[in-house]
Amino acid sequence: MEQPVTIAAGLVLVAALAAAVCDVRTRRIPNALVGALLLAGIVANAFGGWKPVAVDVLLVAAVVIAGTFAFSLKLIGGGDVKLLAAAAGTLGYPACVFFILCTLVSGGLIAVAYAAMRGRLRATFANVQTMAIPVFAGVRPARPDGTPMPYALAIFAGALCTALVNSFAPHLRLLP
Repeated sequence: MEQPVTIAAGLVLVAALAAAVCDVRTRRIPNALVGALLLAGIVANAFGGWKPVAVDVLLVAAVVIAGTFAFSLKLIGGGDVKLLAAAAGTLGYPACVFFILCTLVSGGLIAVAYAAMRGRLRATFANVQTMAIPVFAGVRPARPDGTPMPYALAIFAGALCTALVNSFAPHLRLLP
């Protein structure tokens, strides 16, 4: 028996909102919040048996590995990686795929708005270009400069999008 996505989406939504508020105010995401989300996700998934828990752990590990790469490029903070991994694990497969895609799109849109508000839109696009070209060529890029945005806002937007689609428009889900 698979746990309802709405319970997991609700857990992720509440945790992501709290993390976004903390990230905007203090530029930190509390480890206790991420740990509580991870534990709640494991407990919620445990009602479906050992397989959802195993998938939960594998998803968390996969997101941490991918997030570590983004962290090494200073594209995302360590707390953001942990929050994204805990949220993906809590949602489980396939809901986490939609959540991560929504988070990435939201992150791009918020980053553009954030750069525009700070008058750094041109510099931001120049930084993206100088980072992207070496990455595609297999060279380690220079570190981006400027003020990083609180990425927990994008994680919250991804969680909100996931919760809304699961609740009101399930036919829009990418995967069954």
